[in-house]
Amino acid sequence: MKLIKLFTVAVCAFSLVAGSTLRADDKEVTEKKTCCEKAKAAGKDCSHKCCVEAKKDGKTCEKCNPKKSPKSEESKESK
Repeated sequence: MKLIKLFTVAVCAFSLVAGSTLRADDKEVTEKKTCCEKAKAAGKDCSHKCCVEAKKDGKTCEKCNPKKSPKSEESKESK
């Protein structure tokens, strides 16, 4: 009976550790990226019409690349 309890505790502990590790990796993957960031990661230029027009003017498209709030940038730096 002690062996079953020990095995159950070990499985639960392992699942907690593995679950938190997988969740941390998943959070990085699901973090929202703009179309321009996705294209840059693929080694290409963004092909959206609004982004191409903005790039011609030497700017970034405000529609696809909204300015990030200072709170979100501070929280990323603190991690």
